Amino acid sequence: MGGVTIPIDTPCDFAELVRVERARLLDTLRSLSAEDWQRATPCPGWDVLGLVNHLIGDDLSVVAWQRDQHHGTPAPAAADEATFIDWLDNLQMEWVHAARRISPRLAVELLDWLGDPVADTFAAQDPRCCTARVSWASDSSVPIWLDQARELAERWIHRQQLLEAVGRPTDLNEDLTGPVLDALRWAYPYRLGAVDVLDSRVDIKVAEPLHRIWRLTDRGGVWMFIDRADAPAGAVLSMTVEQAWRLLTNNYDASVHGPLRTSGDQTLVDVLLKTRAIVGAPKTR
Repeated sequence: MGGVTIPIDTPCDFAELVRVERARLLDTLRSLSAEDWQRATPCPGWDVLGLVNHLIGDDLSVVAWQRDQHHGTPAPAAADEATFIDWLDNLQMEWVHAARRISPRLAVELLDWLGDPVADTFAAQDPRCCTARVSWASDSSVPIWLDQARELAERWIHRQQLLEAVGRPTDLNEDLTGPVLDALRWAYPYRLGAVDVLDSRVDIKVAEPLHRIWRLTDRGGVWMFIDRADAPAGAVLSMTVEQAWRLLTNNYDASVHGPLRTSGDQTLVDVLLKTRAIVGAPKTR
């Protein structure tokens, strides 16, 4: 992969955004019926309760690893991407399987209690410190704020999956959706760095209901976001907000969410369509 330049200044107060996200999740969970907790989710093998228990595991991991420096479940040493994915999948399934003893009411109570420790952990960190690892954005250490943004995105995405499972519309309010999308976009320069196409530019256009234009240009093998450009882009990807977050997180199905619009150099277009801001291989449907 080519190099990626990620600014150290944090774009948001992610501690406060995590509190907002948690409040909305709890509002949703407290409105569910007994039948809703048993509905299937887009996460294979997990019903609503299983996915909620996964979120509890995410919270416990943040507090234990980042606040308490307790690394009780370290990844295999020198693991390649495939080995790491297998290890992570098994770890998550093991937790959700063990958490079957947790009732829906207790799950809500635990998430209510864990919201503050997670947010307080973020608030106590120096977001500019380049000690975090976000594997889908860089091979090197990144500023802690991007890891906090990744954790926010994880929780936001799973809430959208829960809403889908119980037949409710996606929550695309800009206060959370904007920061989530602006975090997920950092997968693009990382994946484009593997392309041997020098002095190129791509435009990624997101609309409905938010509006974003992410312009990336190659500077000697390093892809960088730029504010404006005078010449036409070598490749363009246009999509709605709904399509954008789903594509970047393996939740996109063209037959359900509509076709994407692309133009330009096919090599660059293929990279844009295969880019994911998650650990794992892209799925195309």
